[in-house]
Amino acid sequence: MRESFVELGVIIKSVRYGDYDARLAIFTAGGIKWFNLKGVYRPKAKLASSCGLFTVAEFTGSGSAITGINVLTAPYGLTKDLNRYYLACGIADALLHLEFVEQAPAALVAAVNAISDLATTDKSCYPIFIEFFGTLLHLLGYELDLHYDSAKLTHSQGKTLVRQIVQAFIANVDYQIQFCDMMYLNA
Repeated sequence: MRESFVELGVIIKSVRYGDYDARLAIFTAGGIKWFNLKGVYRPKAKLASSCGLFTVAEFTGSGSAITGINVLTAPYGLTKDLNRYYLACGIADALLHLEFVEQAPAALVAAVNAISDLATTDKSCYPIFIEFFGTLLHLLGYELDLHYDSAKLTHSQGKTLVRQIVQAFIANVDYQIQFCDMMYLNA
């Protein structure tokens, strides 16, 4: 008999396979786990609206198959703002390529907080991104020395800080991260 599971996590990658199925990469407290989601692309599939990229949820299932999703934060707010979407992609991309286990619970908390804030609040998106990567770099044993006033952070300053963080992350961490081009972030 397959072992059942309940995992709290965030969907960081979704790959369609076959006509109706999906394979999801979910970042959990145990690191990245891949699960199958059967029939999600069928017309009127129950879980179709619950399995979008950046969804923070409690996933239930058996073996490697997901049978239920209890959504905690839906990422719908990210579709309204291209900046927030690109920054969420940077967060998901970093999580997708980090294969550490002992820091995974703290990284999951930081990611859930960042993605939830990006999706549900009107706060400036740049401090959220900066705080997430500062936390992630700290968990990996690096320090990031950035000086900025989050209350007076302009779009141009935010883009510059994001570039600095991405460069610091790529220079200090041994993982190959493919960040989206931050130069296309809009005002």
